[in-house]
Amino acid sequence: MATTKSRSFFVTLFGVVGTLWFALHAIEYVLARYAPLGEMVPLPDPLGLEAFYAGLPVWLSVALTATIWLGLLGAFLLLLGDKASVLILSLAVITALVALILAGMAFFSGLGAIGSVDPVFFVGAQAAFVIGIWLYARTAKRYGTL
Repeated sequence: MATTKSRSFFVTLFGVVGTLWFALHAIEYVLARYAPLGEMVPLPDPLGLEAFYAGLPVWLSVALTATIWLGLLGAFLLLLGDKASVLILSLAVITALVALILAGMAFFSGLGAIGSVDPVFFVGAQAAFVIGIWLYARTAKRYGTL
């Protein structure tokens, strides 16, 4: 008779926190990229990222966008308890590391803070968060609590 471990409370906790984190950034992204929506829902300065996304180099913007949307999907799958979340979060980690490298390259070529947001810190926060959730999801899958 095979024994199965029950779902861990921490799977739910990490899933909820991760989904909320990436959902906030996904909403900011949509409002920043699509002007009619951004005009309907004006956000305060720390959350209004229109100038930030407009000022990013194209490849950094693509990598950051992929990180946010893959992170949202992976965190939501983690919340649902799906083992595929580890694969999706692995892809998000790769895109986050690429974005971090590109942000570092942009910093060294002279790109400073855009508005009130520093790209290296913003991308670094995304990378640290997605790496943390990925490490937890991988561990939970290994021990059978996911």
